[in-house]
Formats: sequence, structure tokens, C-alpha cells
Amino acid sequence: MFISMIILAVLLGLLRGGRLANLTGIRLRYPLLILLSVIIEYTGLFLMQSGILSSRPVIFAFVVVHYVLLFAFIWLNRDLPYLWCAGAGSVLNFLVILVNKGSMPLSARVTEVSEVTGNLRHLLEGRFLTYHIINESTRLWFLGDVVLLPWPFSCFVSIGDIILYAGVFLLVQSVVAGGKKDESGTKDGSKA
Repeated sequence: MFISMIILAVLLGLLRGGRLANLTGIRLRYPLLILLSVIIEYTGLFLMQSGILSSRPVIFAFVVVHYVLLFAFIWLNRDLPYLWCAGAGSVLNFLVILVNKGSMPLSARVTEVSEVTGNLRHLLEGRFLTYHIINESTRLWFLGDVVLLPWPFSCFVSIGDIILYAGVFLLVQSVVAGGKKDESGTKDGSKA
């Protein structure tokens, strides 16, 4: 889904008269932070799914470190257009995960729209510690993965995901459409 959204953002930027070359003009500060954040997230998921790691406090620590790195990256790059929107979505996701002890609430309707295989089977067996089916003890359940995206995605996302994806979408299309700024702050070096 994320890749589809990026492709649509690039296409919209091109339709607005932009150029793919404008993407090379993005100057990210400390890009290693976002890379480390993704590595931490997927390492935790791999260790959990393979059965190597089954301690909720350790998984929670992986989640917190992942978000701390992500927030540091967003803060250091806050001058990028619309990154604040992606950051707001990330804050909402982290909030609901934090109050649910490292676990994102998921709609009980997930079994109606998804075949019970892989990760969903682990979740239903209580072995997918970063998600849980919404129950009476779930806090802020409405910020969990409760919004059903129709076909072709057929998956649940959170309000935070929608805001985060909107921010990334707007950022990418804006950069593609907008042109690279030079040192004076004008587009493509033209005089204002």
C-alpha cells in the first residue's frame, strides 16, 4: 500500500508539471535515523515471528526505540513540506500503542476480510505481540487499526496511518511538482 501511495504521489507531481529530478534535491538530515528505525522495527518483528523473542517488555522496548528514532528524524527534518503531517500521524499511532503496552489494537472484523494465515494466525494464537484484537481492556481503541480500506488493499489501518500516509503523499507530490530550491530560497534560481 505504501509503495502504491508513493507512485500516485509521483504521478500527481508530474501531472502538476514537476520533474522526477526534483526528488534528488531533497536534503535529508540524518537519514541513518530513519534507516535504523526501520531496522529496529523489522528486527523486532522477525525475532517475534520466529519465536526467538516472546517477552512483551522486550518487544515494547523495540517499539519505543523504533518510534524515538522516527521522531528524531522527523524533528530534524521538520522544514520539509508536510512532514509535520506524517509526524502527527506517527504520534497518534505511538500514543495508542503506548497506552496498550506496546500493542496496536486491531478490529475484530479482521477475520471477516482476511484469510487466517501467517501473521493473523500468530495474532489469534496470542504470539503476535505488537497487535491485539480489540477487547474490553483496550484503551483508545478508536485510534487502532479500525478503518477498513476496500479492495485492492482489504486491510485495516488507523487514523494515524491515514494522516501519516497523507503527509508522505503530500510531501512527495509537492517535491516532485515544486522544483529544487537554491541557496537564496527561490525555485530553480529564478529571481523573485
